[in-house]
Amino acid sequence: MKRSLYLIAIFALLFSLGKVHSQQLVVYDNIPGRPVSDQYVCKVKFKSENDSEFRNAFALQTTCKTDAGYYSNLYGWSASWIAFESDFVGDNIVVEIANKDGSAITKAMVRPVGDASAATIINGKAYVTINEPANINVDINGQMEDQYTGMGYAGNPVHTISIFANPVYPVPNTSDAGVIELNPGDAIPSDRSSWHTIYFKPGVHDIGNAFKILSNETLYIPGNAVVHGTIHPPNLWGPSSAQNIKVYGSGAISGENNTWAGDGVRENKTFTNQAADAILEGFVVIDPANHTFNMNCSYDDTLHRNVYKNLKIFGWRQNSDAINAFRHSVISDCFFRVQDDVFYYGENVKISNIVTWNDANGAVLFLTKGSSVMEDSYLKDITSIYHRAKWHYWSGGRIISMRETPPGRTIQNVLVQNVLVEDPFPAFPPFYGTMISGTNNPITIDNVIIENVHQEHDGVSSSLDQNQGKPQNTLLGLDNSRQWENITFKNCYFNGKTLTSFADGNFDTSFVDNNTVIFELASVPVPGVSNDNCSTGNLTEELYPNPAHNILNIDFCDNSVRNIQVFNIAGQLLYSKQINEQRTQIDVQSHNIKGPILIQVQSGSSISTHKILVQ
Repeated sequence: MKRSLYLIAIFALLFSLGKVHSQQLVVYDNIPGRPVSDQYVCKVKFKSENDSEFRNAFALQTTCKTDAGYYSNLYGWSASWIAFESDFVGDNIVVEIANKDGSAITKAMVRPVGDASAATIINGKAYVTINEPANINVDINGQMEDQYTGMGYAGNPVHTISIFANPVYPVPNTSDAGVIELNPGDAIPSDRSSWHTIYFKPGVHDIGNAFKILSNETLYIPGNAVVHGTIHPPNLWGPSSAQNIKVYGSGAISGENNTWAGDGVRENKTFTNQAADAILEGFVVIDPANHTFNMNCSYDDTLHRNVYKNLKIFGWRQNSDAINAFRHSVISDCFFRVQDDVFYYGENVKISNIVTWNDANGAVLFLTKGSSVMEDSYLKDITSIYHRAKWHYWSGGRIISMRETPPGRTIQNVLVQNVLVEDPFPAFPPFYGTMISGTNNPITIDNVIIENVHQEHDGVSSSLDQNQGKPQNTLLGLDNSRQWENITFKNCYFNGKTLTSFADGNFDTSFVDNNTVIFELASVPVPGVSNDNCSTGNLTEELYPNPAHNILNIDFCDNSVRNIQVFNIAGQLLYSKQINEQRTQIDVQSHNIKGPILIQVQSGSSISTHKILVQ
């Protein structure tokens, strides 16, 4: 009996120690050789800790220069950010933001709404609480929130601050002879047999352009390292190509030293050529001078795929497109601020949980550029926090763009789902499709579903609208044999209306097959349906119907105490209630709740967020 009690005590002690050890927070307070942000000072701590335990977090910064390729309307703008790592086990993380010059912060807005707590202001500083990995921007004093910063903007330069709360990335085992710890200024050893992993030590490195990464090689960039250069696997295919390459960490790869020379200079592309079973994860790309992730899968079959996860971009220049993965790729949990198209479409490409931001140019989802056959892919759970443009009267913008669709193009088996435009001042309506002439080859469009696209605002107006015409949602075909067809707009919402027709969305249309380009609304479940999530062991809540009309039902798996809060996409609290029941209802009609909303459910330290449309 004594032995049993002793073992129980040991196990209890180990469990207790394990719980303490599991609470990890990795904060970087210095990057040798890299200037700190001249705009913001940030600190980070566990929520359970005292304020005296805040840790200094090094705030990096990139600035829009006046060299060739930079957009003139962004000259002098800057983007600052911090990147830290945590396992988020047993505690939340609090971030403190202060103006570097000591002036008071009077307003702060977190986007995407619901990916962290709403910001609070205490003594002129902003505080945000984060309970899981997230990539967010905190707008300070209304720089993006209170004004349109696109065409015609003549105000002060905008200085933004973003927070990248990463998971904890494994540090390479430095006792392994194949792990090279690289100090700033040192060259990567040319003898590839001497290493399999490069561990960039704190500071600023330069590996040059078109560094050739080979099969089974890993580059680890921690949060206190910045690496200048571009990384290219060999321009080979199939078994001869680079395979099982990995670049990861919460640090940064910089294109700041590269001169822009148009999109034809391949060596300036951060990643290009092709590889198989590659993993790119965690890091920030600073000021790319060309397309950022422009890398194909080097195998035809779907057994090989490339993974792009939790990546970030701050781009200022023309052609700073985010990603063209071409085929056989999975892209998730990314934050892309670029000044050209965010996604080019490809074959068997799965895209989910993405935050996008355009200041001067570019579409979010460019569905008609990439491979000639675009099929078997989805793009879902995408939030456009800011979608601005230097000009309104060109087709290069829009959230979902099928511009300049050429003869011979095939688009089939494509799902665009759950796209939310949070921007209070978006440049355009969200939908745009045109076809271009050339050969007489047909254009094949089949089984394209555009579902749950929500944009509350119509798009900004300009004094030039009376001459140029205000931009509209657009779908223009070529002729009766090449027209838009086989597209379903399901449960889409624009400018205060759920779309049931082209008229609802103020579409400009020609050569559209009205029999196969249709508008649908989601079916409404009958209240009292059981929560299927409980039977699968997920123990999560279920909200229905979506869209909601009069009553929104929320079912839980048990009757624990929960706090429910409802926000609009401007971050305003619309409803708050504490419950301890397995089901609750919100009378959205009597509370005058309309449009896209976000619902946060907090139970203990766990917080979940749901996006719902109220009609």
